[in-house]
Amino acid sequence: MKNFLLTYWISIIVLFMVFYWDFSPLGSVINLWQTELTSFLTSMVLPSNMMENNSIFISSTYNLLIEKACNGMILYLFFLALIIAFPATLQHKIGWAIGGYFIIVIVNIFRIWFITQLVLEERSNFSFAHDYLGNILLVITAISLFVIFVESRKKIVKKVAYI
Repeated sequence: MKNFLLTYWISIIVLFMVFYWDFSPLGSVINLWQTELTSFLTSMVLPSNMMENNSIFISSTYNLLIEKACNGMILYLFFLALIIAFPATLQHKIGWAIGGYFIIVIVNIFRIWFITQLVLEERSNFSFAHDYLGNILLVITAISLFVIFVESRKKIVKKVAYI
């Protein structure tokens, strides 16, 4: 358990330093690309006149912005740190790192769409939808993915043990 926790926290620090914080050239490029991808995919689930670049237009005077913190990278890096820290084969980790990325992107797009729908009903819904419902959805997603990763690893280990 100590090894897992130590590896997890070191992984978080390194992953955020390389892939998220602004002083990292790679992090800046990746986050810009991820924000643009998130905006593009979000534009596909909203009416065509509702979005331009990273802005979702609720009204002529109110819009939602998809920024770096909204692109799903934070959740993915926390999930990736769990995958790195947990004992499993490299092949299993790589498969889950890639699959987890796609699932997190899809759930994040749904989260943005959901928040938009609630804000369209009533602007005052933003804080509740974003800060509570959206974040709860992301946390449940990451925990569920990790639990499934761990359970699928156990099945692989059991199969190997019987050979």
